[in-house]
Amino acid sequence: MQDISAIIRDIQQGNERLREEFLMSQKEFIRGYASYICKTRLDWHNDDELSVALIAFNKAVDTYEPAAGKRFTGYAKTLIRNSLVDYFRSRQNSDPSTLSTLNGIEDSLNRLQTAASLNSYLLELDQRERAYEIESLKELLSRFGLTLPALVQNSPRHRDTRECLKTVALKTAGESALVERIYREKRLPLKEIQLLTGAKRKLLERWRRYLLSLILIASSEEVEGLAEYIWGKEALQAK
Repeated sequence: MQDISAIIRDIQQGNERLREEFLMSQKEFIRGYASYICKTRLDWHNDDELSVALIAFNKAVDTYEPAAGKRFTGYAKTLIRNSLVDYFRSRQNSDPSTLSTLNGIEDSLNRLQTAASLNSYLLELDQRERAYEIESLKELLSRFGLTLPALVQNSPRHRDTRECLKTVALKTAGESALVERIYREKRLPLKEIQLLTGAKRKLLERWRRYLLSLILIASSEEVEGLAEYIWGKEALQAK
């Protein structure tokens, strides 16, 4: 598991070779997220939206401050989204017919002819953000042999149990060495987690899959919005 904050810090200190390598390694993320925002699959050779998104991502690299409390991926997504919206606005003002890449549907294009409808689109984007993170979570869970439906069906019924596991997961996610081991070995080091958190071994074994999913959510930048929904922004910043 890469330490993105360390990579960003090195780039900001002048490591341009690392910047180039990092941008190349993130092009699929940039393309995927921009395509999701535009509601169409974008191509690096043909679509200006990807140039806009790449410039925004590079700006995120230059301006990211970990002390602000937001994870880099979430910060980069915000800049990409805002840059694309600004791009749509500018294209709308110059030639409304060029907005077709926004969603590929003429009816939707017509809805974007006023500021009010653009605001409606921004609200839609908020909803799509959650859907995008759900898809990202499904992909993340699949790397560990987990599925979202199975976890939903086998989650603890008692609130106290869920709250206890949330606390254990958040504390574990704050230990980078443990998180790196989990990503590397694709399993939970229950003994170390028990020593770290004081949780009962029986609880950890009974709900190990559920706990693993919570740790993945708390430690992954790909699903920051879901993590904030589960724990709250202040709890995540304090971990």
